[in-house]
Amino acid sequence: MAELLTLARPYAKAAFAYASEQNATDTWSNALQLLSAAVQDEAFSAYLNRPELTPAEQVGLFTKVLGEDQSAALSNFLTLLAENDRIILLPEIATEYEQLKSQNNNSLEVEIESAFPMDARQEHILAHALEKRFNRTVHVTVNVNPALIAGVVIRAGDQVIDDSALNKLEKMRTRLLA
Repeated sequence: MAELLTLARPYAKAAFAYASEQNATDTWSNALQLLSAAVQDEAFSAYLNRPELTPAEQVGLFTKVLGEDQSAALSNFLTLLAENDRIILLPEIATEYEQLKSQNNNSLEVEIESAFPMDARQEHILAHALEKRFNRTVHVTVNVNPALIAGVVIRAGDQVIDDSALNKLEKMRTRLLA
C-alpha cells in the first residue's frame, strides 16, 4: 500500500497543480473519484487488465466512463498512466489528490472510529479539539467499531491517534510478553 502511494503521489501532485492552474480542482476531483470507482469495480478492472488491450484502448474505456466530463487534459493524463502501466494507481491518486485539495483549502478530512455511537455534542467537542490541534477546518466522519472495546481511533491525513482500549490492551500484552 505504501509503495502504491509513493508511486501515485507525483501523479496526484501534477494533476492537482494543473487543475489549480486551470481553476478546475472540483472537476478533476469528481473525475478522479469516478475513475477510481471504475478501477475498483471487479468486472471493469478485469476487462481493463486484459493483456490484448493497448493503452489507447484502455483510455477509450475511460472515455466511455467519463462521457462529456472528459477534457483533453484528462485524456492526456489517462494516456500517460496507461502508457506507464499506472492505471492501477487511480484510487491512490484520487486519495492523494483529495488530500492536496484539502490542504489547499485549509481543511482536513478526519475519520473517527469509535467503540460506541457518538452523539452530536460529542462529535462537536472532538471536532473542535481537532481543529485547534491541526489549526484547520475539520470535516469529521464517525464510524462505529465495537471491536475497539472503548475509546476512539482518529485518522487525520497520515496521522493516527489510537486511544482505544484494544490498543492499550495490546501494548500491555506486548510488555508482559517481553
